[in-house]
Amino acid sequence: MPENTGSLNDQDIVNDMLKDSKFGIHSLTVALGESSSSQFREKLVNQMNSCIDEHFRLTDLAIQKNWYQPNLPPDQQLQQDISSASGQV
Repeated sequence: MPENTGSLNDQDIVNDMLKDSKFGIHSLTVALGESSSSQFREKLVNQMNSCIDEHFRLTDLAIQKNWYQPNLPPDQQLQQDISSASGQV
């Protein structure tokens, strides 16, 4: 059986969860704009607020662990991403 060399670490998992969270919030926003039922819109708003709260908690965790540094200048963010992708971090 081949050895698994593509294992995920905690940072990879949190980054993937953040990506999925952003997509979920976007999808709920689109659905909210398309809905004609006030009851359904209310449920969507509640779900979206819950997703936003979860996203903030994940973002706070990533910042606390120094996995995400949103206040870096764009050129430093890009260099950090390049270094991380090439395994230099």
